[in-house]
Amino acid sequence: MLTQFSNLSVNTDGRYATDSELEFINDYLESMAMRVQTYEKIQANEEAIVQEVDEKMQELNKNDSLFKMDENTKIVCLRDRKNAIKYTSAAMLINDLDRLRDGLLIWLKTIVKAVGYDRFVRTHYPIIQEVIQEYLTPEEAKYILPGFQLDCTILGA
Repeated sequence: MLTQFSNLSVNTDGRYATDSELEFINDYLESMAMRVQTYEKIQANEEAIVQEVDEKMQELNKNDSLFKMDENTKIVCLRDRKNAIKYTSAAMLINDLDRLRDGLLIWLKTIVKAVGYDRFVRTHYPIIQEVIQEYLTPEEAKYILPGFQLDCTILGA
């Protein structure tokens, strides 16, 4: 949304915006209540979501078959998992996946590549998507899942 407003400001410099240029505002306003509801539901269930994702990841990684992590790395991954959920939820709330991609994800991809966690990410984000759907209605999920799919696509590439 912020990116769209910025583009609108640049594209309409010195003139009024057309109806079609303003359409994204109407679209957002129509979805705003559902976005807020989804955001609040994720916020209220964050700890349970994170814990369930962690349990599923540990199950997949029995005997360190996917990746090996020391305790410090596990703490960092837990923090990053919580941040991913928060930032993706915030991007969904304001309908600005471009800002998520261009801000956090491009930077985070550099770190993921540097430490060699591409495989971890390709496993991790689909599990977040699976778990988060257990806490949301299908209508709510349709707003948040594109953000987590973007996370997975960029970070796991």
